[in-house]
Amino acid sequence: MKKIIAYIIVVLEGGSLLAYEIMASKMYTPHIGATLYVWTSILTLTLIALALSYRISQKFIEQKKWNILPYSLIISGLYILLMVFFRNEILPVTYSMELISAALFTGLILLLIPVMGMGITSPMLSGWLTENQSKDTKNSAGNFAGMIYGLGTLAGVGMTLISLFVAMPKIGVNNTLMILAIMLIISGGLSFNLIKKNS
Repeated sequence: MKKIIAYIIVVLEGGSLLAYEIMASKMYTPHIGATLYVWTSILTLTLIALALSYRISQKFIEQKKWNILPYSLIISGLYILLMVFFRNEILPVTYSMELISAALFTGLILLLIPVMGMGITSPMLSGWLTENQSKDTKNSAGNFAGMIYGLGTLAGVGMTLISLFVAMPKIGVNNTLMILAIMLIISGGLSFNLIKKNS
């Protein structure tokens, strides 16, 4: 049962991560357009945030600080909600910047914190499952990591397609972002439950 909960968490987080990255471009557009600089900054800052989160999660795993995971997911969800309501108050400061600086600044504001919060999920869940569920060779670290990263990636692809082709045209950017935020908050609640059951 714990493995199933862990897999549900990674599906919710993985779906939110890639979909949010794509939806971020819709938040850029009213302020700095949809140029090559925008996509470069989105991809660059997403990868930087993921690299930092993977490095940080290694420390958390070594110290068995599993309680970090639910907080990071909930913070990511709440941050996205803040961006829904306040990005149009913050991002106009980019109007006086050069395009490259504006794209990077916007990426820092929109992406760094939530992507880092989401990015620790897969390595930490892999570490937690290895620590708490490995009773035989079938449940090795490699098997858990493969399943976690595979599910997260597939969920990201699926949620991105749903967000762009179904949700956004029908309910708009803000409501789609709120759904992603709620998914993260739910995954944070499930993480609390998962860790509590094993403590």
